[in-house]
Amino acid sequence: MHCFESLDHLKNSYNTRISQIVDEKKAGKKLVGTFCLFVPDEIIFAAGADRIILCGGKNDTVSIAEQYLPRNICPLIKSSFGSIVNNGCSGVKSCSHYGMVDLIVAENTCDSKKKMYELLGDYVPTYVIDLPQRPDSPEALNYFLGEIYKFKGVMEQLTGNKITVEQLKMEIKSSNETRQLLHRFYELRKIDPPPIRGVDVLKLLQKQYFLSTEELKASLRMLINEVEKIKPDGTHKPRIMISGCPMSSGNTKVPEIIESRGGVIVAEESCTGTRSFWDLVDENKDPMLALAERYIKIPCSCMSPNDRRIENILELAREFEVDGVVYYTLQFCHGYNIEKYKVQQALRKAGIPMLFIETDYSNSDIEQIGLRVDAFLEMLS
Repeated sequence: MHCFESLDHLKNSYNTRISQIVDEKKAGKKLVGTFCLFVPDEIIFAAGADRIILCGGKNDTVSIAEQYLPRNICPLIKSSFGSIVNNGCSGVKSCSHYGMVDLIVAENTCDSKKKMYELLGDYVPTYVIDLPQRPDSPEALNYFLGEIYKFKGVMEQLTGNKITVEQLKMEIKSSNETRQLLHRFYELRKIDPPPIRGVDVLKLLQKQYFLSTEELKASLRMLINEVEKIKPDGTHKPRIMISGCPMSSGNTKVPEIIESRGGVIVAEESCTGTRSFWDLVDENKDPMLALAERYIKIPCSCMSPNDRRIENILELAREFEVDGVVYYTLQFCHGYNIEKYKVQQALRKAGIPMLFIETDYSNSDIEQIGLRVDAFLEMLS
């Protein structure tokens, strides 16, 4: 695989972004922290605020969270909560952006998150957007539209800025441009063999909600330009799609195992992957209605029924000509763990093999996962 100058630039982007946020805050700009795709970034930006992601993908803050939260909830929630509560204390190093947010905007998805947010408000001001979990009805859309109107009011109060229709339309257009760039980049992965490693793509995707919008767009354009110049070489490797839980920054364990053992990841059906950009916001509708329609379609496992996700998985598997699917879940993520059965049934009917991996953020199961991946890849070869 090739080395890319744009990816090397991104590896060193953290300190630059932190300096930018510090300057913004000195100038009076508000910083919003989010966890989930269901929060419309366009409203945050239209209010004149900035946004960063707070999802944790590191194991070292999990033990801090377990002083407050049960051990038997998913590591993403514990890592995120531990990073915020820790904030540089307890001898564990946290990323400095966790302590810089003025407001956390959360969302009611899984039960563990909902209850964690009740504790989170003791440390950082937290606003929760309620989420209807039977999305395919007019009542659900109207309810969610009301929720994002309330959120719009919260952002106006936080920033002191009135959100205009024109500003919202401008931010929707800008966000759609980013989504279209990600689509264009994903198209390049259809080449066999793909010109870029899945782990490198994942690291870029993990940064998409930390970098500024313009920095992300510039990085994507640079990377697309580099990748398009590469001529396919090498032999076919088993083409793998990862489907399941989000893989937050710091969490690349399973993709690294897959690619170090001879597979190549060509698509990610997850909140870190395609769900983050696959659908555009309709630029010809009332902006608030268009936002509600787009965001409520995100096929998170908290939705029921969730047939849209099954359809998306099968469509991606066909489009990217995958040889097999690795269904990845975090321990105690009951929604994705239970949904595995329906996904497996659908893939089996389509003739696509699936490997199920349930894990956490520790390194204790690396060898065990490696052996299972070896056997899966051998079966696909």
